[in-house]
Amino acid sequence: MSEPVDDPPLVTRPDTPAPSRPRPGFLEAVLWCAVFVAVQMFVSVVAVAVVFIAYMLAAPEPGKFVDEQLSGFTKSMDAKAEDERPPMPFEFGQALAWGMLAAQFSSLALIAIVLPRRIGPDWKRQIGIRRPHWLHVVLVLLLVPAFMIASDFIQTLFLTATGMKPSPALKTINGVFARFPWPLTVLAVALGPGVVEELWFRGFLGRGLCARYGILAGVLLTAVLFAVVHLDPSQVVVIAVMGLYLHFVYMATRCIWVPMLLHASNNGLAILLAFTMKEGDVAVPVIVHLVAFSLLVFGSVALWTSRAELEPVTRDDEAWWEEGDWKPESPGISAPPPEANVRLGYAAVSPAALMFALASFAMLMYLAYRYSR
Repeated sequence: MSEPVDDPPLVTRPDTPAPSRPRPGFLEAVLWCAVFVAVQMFVSVVAVAVVFIAYMLAAPEPGKFVDEQLSGFTKSMDAKAEDERPPMPFEFGQALAWGMLAAQFSSLALIAIVLPRRIGPDWKRQIGIRRPHWLHVVLVLLLVPAFMIASDFIQTLFLTATGMKPSPALKTINGVFARFPWPLTVLAVALGPGVVEELWFRGFLGRGLCARYGILAGVLLTAVLFAVVHLDPSQVVVIAVMGLYLHFVYMATRCIWVPMLLHASNNGLAILLAFTMKEGDVAVPVIVHLVAFSLLVFGSVALWTSRAELEPVTRDDEAWWEEGDWKPESPGISAPPPEANVRLGYAAVSPAALMFALASFAMLMYLAYRYSR
């Protein structure tokens, strides 16, 4: 009788853990938006209170000062009042402006804390903090007036269709910043929101949502969250559309600085026009809308045809996309690390789109000069 053969022990491989899903998901993104708004509001209220108390203590009659300021603030924000609405009291307005400025700095602090911990130590590479292509900078600067005119047109259509009226706070806030030092106005209204909101929504939330749900769903969800946190029902549609276009710019350039530039320039130009134009000068001729639309279309085509693309480090490398090679952490956004076998290059811009974009911009500037005289 033969003895049993000793079989070699079975070699088992440890189970490979499933890769974690990209973050944040939608519910987490909603929670982060709530944190973002709460931080801004808390810091803003504290700053307003500090500045207002300083003004109160310097007043000859603090009690009377407070009554006058609060009464004036209530009247300036009265939704039923129209042309007769008085301006916001100077001291209260200055306190509010400092509060808005403090909110931007608190948001930057939140970003500096959250992004490295939620994305990783190489978060700057993953969200596209890198030097932009010079052509993309030029194209975005050309697109600023068209972007603003198109946004105003969408807002007008929405208000007309719904019968809603702009928030009375918008005109009141413009009057506040008209008496605020202009460098601080640029920080609070243009540069601050442009940097903070692009880092938070496109760089942080949009990156995770696109990686988790796909580019189309991720961009749409990001635009919705971007609109909702502005807390103004009369602007929800136009802000969502602006968010969609800013995300398009982000994905075409793979550089967060470019949508920041468009966002900040749009805000800055809008506040400049609000300071300099009279109430009766807001009607925009149809020809201006048509030329602005032309600029937006051709400028967008030029931007997309010159988009940032992944390419092999060496042109003779035919298999740079094979399994095991680096893949973007966020589709269409992340730049490759230095050791990767791919790098970012740029497609050739459409000469026709570039030429027509330049011609449309020149025509728009001529029309602006003609109708502003």
